[in-house]
Amino acid sequence: MGAFYCSVCKQTTFSGKSHIFGKSHQGRLRVVLLKFLEKVKEARRMLKKPQVETFDCTQHNQKFWCYCCELEVDRNVTDGNMAVLYAGLIEHMATQEHRKSTHKFWWENKADQKLKDKFFFSNEEIDRFKAEVEKALGTFVEKEDDFIKQEAEFIRNQEKHRQEFLKSLTEVCLPRMQWQYPRIKFTGLLFCFYI
Repeated sequence: MGAFYCSVCKQTTFSGKSHIFGKSHQGRLRVVLLKFLEKVKEARRMLKKPQVETFDCTQHNQKFWCYCCELEVDRNVTDGNMAVLYAGLIEHMATQEHRKSTHKFWWENKADQKLKDKFFFSNEEIDRFKAEVEKALGTFVEKEDDFIKQEAEFIRNQEKHRQEFLKSLTEVCLPRMQWQYPRIKFTGLLFCFYI
């Protein structure tokens, strides 16, 4: 029998697939599934009340590793201006490919069958999530518009104040003097100046 690579334990075993029944493999598998389940629970919290935030590349370009599909997937969905938190994870876990990969992962690693259903999102959950995201996007856009209007008003007030200050400064600094302009008398082709 040839070498068998275990993606959960990150090692090659020469005893074949019997490795998956061992205590060390099952212990590591439990740890991996619990870590992955924490990510899924955070995403499930967002199903009923999705959060939309202003895009920040340091926070919203995060990825997560799907152990079942062995893929790195975007955690959030973003358009560059705003981000819907955990929407990428939710969309990925609702795909048919994820479902197939999860069944294969469970079969190959002999994981606890009771946990398997926690790693899927149904179509009804996705439809409700999309409806909630629409509402959240609407309120986010309204808040952003109000914020922009407030900032524009603030800028206008600052510019008005600056103009008034500049005007008062020029009036105070330049004393009014009686200037005597030279009188000009036009006599044919010559101009004569009288002071």
